[in-house]
Amino acid sequence: MIPNLCPKNKSVLITGAADRLGLEMAKECLGLGYHAVIHYRTSADPAQALFGEDGRVTFIQADLTESPERFMDETRALPIPPLEGLVNNASAFEPGNMSDPAHFCDLLTINTLVPLKLSAEFAKSAESGWIVNITDAHTRPKNKKYQNYRASKRFLDEITEQMAFLYAPLIRVNAIAPGAILPVASESARQFEELSRSIPLCRTGSPGNIRSALRFLIENDYITGAVIPVDGGLHL
Repeated sequence: MIPNLCPKNKSVLITGAADRLGLEMAKECLGLGYHAVIHYRTSADPAQALFGEDGRVTFIQADLTESPERFMDETRALPIPPLEGLVNNASAFEPGNMSDPAHFCDLLTINTLVPLKLSAEFAKSAESGWIVNITDAHTRPKNKKYQNYRASKRFLDEITEQMAFLYAPLIRVNAIAPGAILPVASESARQFEELSRSIPLCRTGSPGNIRSALRFLIENDYITGAVIPVDGGLHL
């Protein structure tokens, strides 16, 4: 069990939090004293195996593309402390370019519109709090293979800034833009490490780098509208 050093009697909803970076951010929120609401689409493993019967963790299953508004209603109805934070982490990373408009619309839905809708619903009921969107640090260079993905994440950067302006002063909205933190399923460890050659700091990152960025954005109450690249300088 992760120590709860300073109970807050508040909850954080993390979408796509059953594994990878979402799970790491759930750990960080628990360490900060929050109750963690872990969203998953199909399977809650390995989060369920890790947290077991931890009473500070609640699991909720949903396909967020169907009705983000209904999902937020269901989340608020859970027997949990009031929501103070929202981490929009759920996304799809798939190859495809704008020669396939239908695929672009699919990625725009989950990577951009779902965070937008969840944030709007969160802002309706939260008296105060914070939102952190998870974008991507490597979206500006043109890339035919992942064009649709990169465009959807660039749009989320802009939405982050617009929402920060809209929801101030009660709700802060920021984003974390990860670089090479974890290899994708189709990538070998060697291929992942070779990315270091194109990173100014000459090394890949770790989930701990994302966790510390999340903690920073939660604890510093004078930051809103920021998109923080955690990428070793890859965005430069």
